[in-house]
Amino acid sequence: MIETFTRNVDGFTCYGLRNEMVEVVIVPELGAKLLSLRNRQSGREWMWTPPDGGSLFRNRLGDLFDNSTKIGADECIPTIMPCQWQGRDLADHGEAWTEAWTLDEEAFAAGKIVTALRLPVSPLLFERSLVLAGATVQIDYRVTNLADDVTDYLWAFHPLMTIHPGDRIVLPADLPTLLLDSAEGLPWRDRGLELAWPNPSSAVALDRLDLGGEDRCIKLFSPPLKTGRAAIVNEQTGDALHFSFDAAQLNTLGIWINRGAWNGYHHVALEPGNGAPDPLDVAVRDWKRFARLEVGASHAWRVEMRLGTGDQGLGIG
Repeated sequence: MIETFTRNVDGFTCYGLRNEMVEVVIVPELGAKLLSLRNRQSGREWMWTPPDGGSLFRNRLGDLFDNSTKIGADECIPTIMPCQWQGRDLADHGEAWTEAWTLDEEAFAAGKIVTALRLPVSPLLFERSLVLAGATVQIDYRVTNLADDVTDYLWAFHPLMTIHPGDRIVLPADLPTLLLDSAEGLPWRDRGLELAWPNPSSAVALDRLDLGGEDRCIKLFSPPLKTGRAAIVNEQTGDALHFSFDAAQLNTLGIWINRGAWNGYHHVALEPGNGAPDPLDVAVRDWKRFARLEVGASHAWRVEMRLGTGDQGLGIG
């Protein structure tokens, strides 16, 4: 049975769903942010907050993500890094995370969190529906081109997640290498450089979230995926968070590991997406990994997050 609830956090109305396995909390006014994802069986909270507990507040279009709440999971569309494309100035981490989304109250009463946003700059309608199915959070997306010309875009889910002792990233076995986007405190600099997974050097164990020291961070992308699966598994507690999606629709997984370089924080993100790297202009011109919508056309896709134990049965290792 799914229970719906609301709560007030820092003056913002948050909408939640829970069953016996999982609880999720969304803030429609703040980019439909996924504020909380909690395993009700183990008690683990997967969404990260700053060490001081953080607070919720409004951002404005064009704000740097550095000045955001830095809490939970946001939606990045039509770019992740700021750039110019198709005559538009595109904001840092996109246009969705700073905006208030509409909420379908009838759907919420029926046990779904359905939100939508007409992007303020790009001619795109972005819709999302979130439901619970046992221990799985199903998130369905649709983006529609409202322009009278083709429109290019990137989309990525952007969940900042807590790191616990014993956490390990598990990827498909057919991913022996990843592609560098950026790094700090590490010897690699060239975007697109192939790095061996999980040990690009003897001092670094990416799967163990070990960058060989403090004040280091790295952003990586998968090559075009054949298998749309990844997980974080805790070998001490048995907690696990499995991501699954259709690699024919979303052929990219971004991985962000921060061990103190960004604001002194420690967190990790697994980011399903439809292209790479983070700036849309580079994705189109150089890497040629992006999505293009014809006039009036829509794209739809689903991402599932399953809370559970271990990595059995996922075809990943």
